[in-house]
Amino acid sequence: MEEPQSSPSHADSEHYREMASKLRELARQFRFPGARQELLKLALRYEVRADQLDARSAPAVSDQERN
Repeated sequence: MEEPQSSPSHADSEHYREMASKLRELARQFRFPGARQELLKLALRYEVRADQLDARSAPAVSDQERN
């Protein structure tokens, strides 16, 4: 029996977070501050993209569910 898979956008957001983590790890190894900053900025953009994908895949909450 197959295991249920998460939604594609959730898998995509996890991939972006994984890549962001790897970029931060790589940035720690750079000796040049400019290159390090570029990698950290890219990592941040990947995190933001992951958050956006998660927000799009989250089920909408109705007014009744909020109360």
